[in-house]
Amino acid sequence: MKQSEPFQPLAQSAEVKRLYAAVAKQIAAFVAERDLKPGERLPSEQKLARQFNISRATVREAIVALEVLGLIDVRMNCGAVILDPHAATKLEQGGLLSCGVSGERLEEVARFRILLEIDGARQSIANAGVEWESALVAAHHRLAHVEFRMKSGSVTNYELWRQCDWQFHEALVAGCGSQLHMELHKSAFDQFRKIVALEYRAVGFRGVRIIEEHKAILDAALARDADTCARALEHHITAYFKVRGRAVSTARAAAS
Repeated sequence: MKQSEPFQPLAQSAEVKRLYAAVAKQIAAFVAERDLKPGERLPSEQKLARQFNISRATVREAIVALEVLGLIDVRMNCGAVILDPHAATKLEQGGLLSCGVSGERLEEVARFRILLEIDGARQSIANAGVEWESALVAAHHRLAHVEFRMKSGSVTNYELWRQCDWQFHEALVAGCGSQLHMELHKSAFDQFRKIVALEYRAVGFRGVRIIEEHKAILDAALARDADTCARALEHHITAYFKVRGRAVSTARAAAS
């Protein structure tokens, strides 16, 4: 592994609109500079923060962005593991972290996910058996436990929450009876999460509101009320771009 001098502190560059994007590019360049190989680990958030003279929170946002782009993989009890050592080149060529994501794109992906998840939930409810119900309850129990801890402000449970959140939504549609449907749903779910992470610099956890939304979905599914479950899912999935739309409207009104 090559050694080099520490990177210089980041400046507020006009080339990027978000600090986390600049940090992500710096981390990707760090990977190339140190000649890190797939499977090797990134330094800890604390070490990267010292390396670049920035906050750990900004490092964390950059790592989330790199992960959703498929350049690294964050693993429980292991940290960030390199998947693609050529990250810097891809980021520069694609401009993926500097151009942002349009509201239309977010809504488009959200609508596709809604179609797949609602239909999958309807089919699962129609086919519902004790195994599906038990798996759904167990997935929600794990998710609710982590969300209760995160509500207190803990940031150390993000990776576990993200895993539990997916497992709950996966369990909801797992009784649909179609492997293709499950694969398409996973793809739509991942795309939605990617856009949320890049555009909102958010992990997806929205505190009490998202906890209540998950409970409403569970209750409707267990009651075999497909219509109520569908409404709860649509409300849950569209929360992000509805908030974005209100923010844009407010900004336009203020500027007029």
